[in-house]
Amino acid sequence: MITSKKTVGGLSALLLTATLMIAGAIFPARSWAVTSAPGVWDLMVFGNYDMVSPNTGSLYSTTSTPTWSNAINNGYGAGIGVAYWFNDTIAFRLEVQGNFFQGQNSFKTTSMESAPITGGFEAKLYGDTDYYLYAFVDAGAAYELSLPNTTSPALSAAGQSNAWSSYGDAGLGLNLDYVFVEAKFAYLMDFLPKTTGQNALWYIPVTAGFNF
Repeated sequence: MITSKKTVGGLSALLLTATLMIAGAIFPARSWAVTSAPGVWDLMVFGNYDMVSPNTGSLYSTTSTPTWSNAINNGYGAGIGVAYWFNDTIAFRLEVQGNFFQGQNSFKTTSMESAPITGGFEAKLYGDTDYYLYAFVDAGAAYELSLPNTTSPALSAAGQSNAWSSYGDAGLGLNLDYVFVEAKFAYLMDFLPKTTGQNALWYIPVTAGFNF
């Protein structure tokens, strides 16, 4: 009886070992803590606080006087993205985000929305797989929308005017395990669609989010 129990126990242990070996070969183990290594995918969920600047052209006119700082408040938004690491230092990333800006002073009843869709690269400058400083650059297009007489922060599918604009940004980021922070310069060629004159805008998004 004792011999039979030992035999069954031995066979069970052998079967468990074989199962674990096969599973390990088919599904290689990957630490949840590793956020930058060859073949690693990162899901990014983040929020923005956008500090706006004077526009580089004119606002609602054909003159070249920068008036943006007196017309638009700082904005905010959120986004989601995914990054794929080619090796220990270079990753490719795709992001989609939505940002909201509200007018001030005589433009207080006007709000603007921007939804950039970008692809870009990030390069690790210093650190290990989980804690590191990195630089990045993104480029793509942004769906632009003007919403008159509203203060709603929710993105809408329709407004007073809408168009697509080219978009780009570049900056520095700090990754702390599953948390990251970025500061960047962003540029929109046509922030207020279908208006007279140039209304390109650069602004400074400060981003904080999570890697999964």
